[in-house]
Amino acid sequence: MLANVRRKLRIVMTAPSPSTAAVDSTNELLDVMDSNVKNASASSIGSEISASGLKRSSDLAPASAAGAEKASATSEAALEPSTGHMENSYFTSAMAHGNVDAVRKEMQTQEKIIATLQRDNESLLREKKEILSRFKRLEHDFEHLEAKHSLLLSAQQDFAARSSMHTANDSAKIVNLQAQVEELQTNLETEKRRCALLLQERNDLAQSKSDTPSLVGSAEITNVAVVREQQGRSEDMVAKLRESQRIHSIQKSTIDALHSEVTRLESERKVSHSRENNLLREVDSLRTQVRDLESALQQKKGSIRELISSCQAGSANAQRLKKQESRIRLLEKALLEKDEFTKRAMEELRAETKKVCERYQSTIAELRQRLEVPKDDPERRRRISTLERENLDLRGGLGGASVSLAVESGQPVQKIATEPKHHTDVTNKTDKPAGQALKAHGSHELEVTHLQSVIERLRAEICEHKHRNITLQSKLDSIHAEWDARLAEMKTNFALQIQTLRSAHNEELSRLEASHQSQLQEISKCSKAGRDSLASRLSRVVEEKGYDASLIAIGERLCFLEKLYCQKEEEKTHELLEMKRVAELEMKIQKEKTDLLLEQKNTQIKRFQVQLDELLAALSILQATS
Repeated sequence: MLANVRRKLRIVMTAPSPSTAAVDSTNELLDVMDSNVKNASASSIGSEISASGLKRSSDLAPASAAGAEKASATSEAALEPSTGHMENSYFTSAMAHGNVDAVRKEMQTQEKIIATLQRDNESLLREKKEILSRFKRLEHDFEHLEAKHSLLLSAQQDFAARSSMHTANDSAKIVNLQAQVEELQTNLETEKRRCALLLQERNDLAQSKSDTPSLVGSAEITNVAVVREQQGRSEDMVAKLRESQRIHSIQKSTIDALHSEVTRLESERKVSHSRENNLLREVDSLRTQVRDLESALQQKKGSIRELISSCQAGSANAQRLKKQESRIRLLEKALLEKDEFTKRAMEELRAETKKVCERYQSTIAELRQRLEVPKDDPERRRRISTLERENLDLRGGLGGASVSLAVESGQPVQKIATEPKHHTDVTNKTDKPAGQALKAHGSHELEVTHLQSVIERLRAEICEHKHRNITLQSKLDSIHAEWDARLAEMKTNFALQIQTLRSAHNEELSRLEASHQSQLQEISKCSKAGRDSLASRLSRVVEEKGYDASLIAIGERLCFLEKLYCQKEEEKTHELLEMKRVAELEMKIQKEKTDLLLEQKNTQIKRFQVQLDELLAALSILQATS
């Protein structure tokens, strides 16, 4: 019996266990149990023998005492044959009782072992599932890393080729830039030397001009041309000096730009080198990971098929996936509907914005036409020419007065022209250049008056353009104010419409709810009254005539009707809840529509503000150019 149980246990333990290590451990444990059971049976037999020979003192006697008592028992059996049969029967019963206890204990221990082995089986199955999931994850990571490794290798090769090309290009660029910098530095040094020479020449001229004594009379008149020539030379020198300074600043800025370009190229080269090093480190780490994964796969090559077969998706997961797919389809349909709605709304908004932009462009064209001077208006042109002539005449009069004032100011040529009494001893040879100088001065004054008249005319045109710009700005401000007022009015009207719609919707819902509640109450009252009247009538009929079977059928029919009524009442409540839900959903959709419309209007307003800012910028540019 014990051998059969042990064999069954070994069959049970060897069949479902996935690993040989667990099977070996269980077999060793069973062998130890067999040895323990044999020892326990021998000790129990010895104790029973000692208990039969003596006074049944204990069940746990040592083996030596049991052997001695057994020898005494056999000697007594040989001496007393009459009592031998009774003692043998008692001995066999004690042995059977001890065997049963030992078997019971062994069965209990084996049940405990079976329970522990079942727990070990469950833990091993869990470990198997975890190992399978980990294997799948590692396999996926391995594939991902392999693809990444191949991509990185190709990218590394491309990057090496590109980096070599970039380094060659960068070195060539740096060489060219260094050559340009050297050339510009040489040009800068030459210009500096030239500037120094020009400054020295200018200082010499100024010193010679300051050292020349101021002559009187005809000598001063004769030196006017020389002074003017010197002034012209000095002005030319100043202009050349400014030009050389400007060239110097331009060359300096180009040198700075070239230096910054060189530093930028060096920084880019450093960044590319660091990036290349990082990529190489990543490639090395990925190679090590790939090697680890390959070694792990080679070690667990035999258990892959078992893990895959033991871990497959069940029917519950398939049903859940189907439900999720159906829900995803519904959500996709809802998203498509929402996208279509937003597309329609955006198209409407685009059409509205296009109309508004066209209207604004037409107003801009009208304003520009108003800003331009009309070419086909001869009256206005005649008026402008007469105003210019009057301005020139006034400037000529003012120029004569300024000439008289300048004569009194103390210059040598004007002294000779206005004070002839003090210069009566001057010869005719000196009078001729004086007259020529006066004529030249008069022509110069005419040119000055003409230039002043042109300046005044330009100032008048500027004032006129400023006035037009002010009027246009006022018109734009009025357009802004009108647009803001219209926008505020539209917002208020929209808010009032939304509020009225919401109030009407809420009132309709409350009215429907109240009517449904009243109908339900009336139906419930009628049903209660009908049931009471029917119950009273039935009781009366039963008491009077005793129609039991028909009344029972009527009662059953009434119960069925009551159930139908309860079902209809539940359906009505469900319909009410559905109507509420639909109403709430409609309100939500309406709210989303209003939010979308408000957002679209806000975007339109921002766009119009940007357009108006562009108009103002264009007007300011027109002001600056005019």
